[in-house]
Amino acid sequence: MSKLSPARRIVFWQPIASPHQEAFLEAVAAGFSGEVILGYEDWLPASRRQQGWQQCRFERVEAVDISNPQTWARLAGYDASTDVHVFTGFFSHPLVWRGFFQLQSSAARLAIFSEAPEQAWWNGWIKRLRGRALATRWQQRFFCVLACGEMGCRFFTRCGFARDKVLPFGYFLADPALPPAPPHIALPPAGPAQGLAHHPPCEQTPVDRVRFIYAGQCVPRKGIDVLIQALETVGSGAWHLDVYGDGPLRTGLETLRKQPRMRERIHLHGVVPNHDLPPLLARADWTILPSRFDGWGLLVNESLAVGTPVLCTDRCGASCLVQDDQMGRVVQAGSVASLATALESAIRGGPVQSDRRTQLAATAAAFSASRAAEFFLATVAGGPDATLLRMHQWLL
Repeated sequence: MSKLSPARRIVFWQPIASPHQEAFLEAVAAGFSGEVILGYEDWLPASRRQQGWQQCRFERVEAVDISNPQTWARLAGYDASTDVHVFTGFFSHPLVWRGFFQLQSSAARLAIFSEAPEQAWWNGWIKRLRGRALATRWQQRFFCVLACGEMGCRFFTRCGFARDKVLPFGYFLADPALPPAPPHIALPPAGPAQGLAHHPPCEQTPVDRVRFIYAGQCVPRKGIDVLIQALETVGSGAWHLDVYGDGPLRTGLETLRKQPRMRERIHLHGVVPNHDLPPLLARADWTILPSRFDGWGLLVNESLAVGTPVLCTDRCGASCLVQDDQMGRVVQAGSVASLATALESAIRGGPVQSDRRTQLAATAAAFSASRAAEFFLATVAGGPDATLLRMHQWLL
């Protein structure tokens, strides 16, 4: 990339004000001398709040509602060569698309920040066709594509974007969340959420058991049915599972728990707010994310940050962070056998020791929001130097 004149303003166009991007946006604003603006279509939908997502609390970022025509026009009017616009959600959110279309003929610098879309057999071809059309017509207008994980990079390069424009990226935590907790400390009772039944937490779990944890929606996309089938094959051995979340497949977990050999192994809890999750992850031995598809999967970051290894699938964008056996295991999405084998291996390995937790937490600090912001700001300025590129290899 050629060197550019200094940017004076950065505008992020997004569907919602996502707490998953709050730390990164704040870090960008902290390291940037000009304005940083977030334009959102919906502050935080009710469906996300029901999942435990919490509203952003920006201190340095100006967050504005682009559903207001005057606000939208103001952001679209920042069209100088020193203005940078980063777009998320082109095809699914019309106000974001209109912002891009308005600015595509301007002197402003444009970029994409995106996960790979889920590509089901009935509509995947449409999403790929749209991506190819975008690359064919407008690729020269983008100075970069910030693509989430290997899946995102693969999607955009296959759509036709030049490889040197597609930069691996993701979602980031503000700081190393918590020091790794000593294994098998009793958890305080987590009260029932949204009327869900509550089972005793894992203070009753024998200390020699391997503790697994899952947090998220109990829906097919998250692979809960695959997890249920895998658990049925590993009923023996010293293990325990805590589930935090809700959804239609929760009933399958309740049915599994009724089996005599499972009753004391599986505890079902309600939805927990995002900020309550790190200490729960820190007291587990393994975090499970069995998704059929996850554009990223921040649970991976959150778990590694507190020193807990992760068992996730190859259809999670954040699987790129699980780079060796110390950090966890990546299994084939949708495969009961692959997941069951990984669970059995984790059980045989026993509780995770404190030195491993310390090492994991230290490694996870490399993909913090402040480092991601440093890389992003160097890219905006005309391209990151060799030092930053080496730092960025953890996402390749």
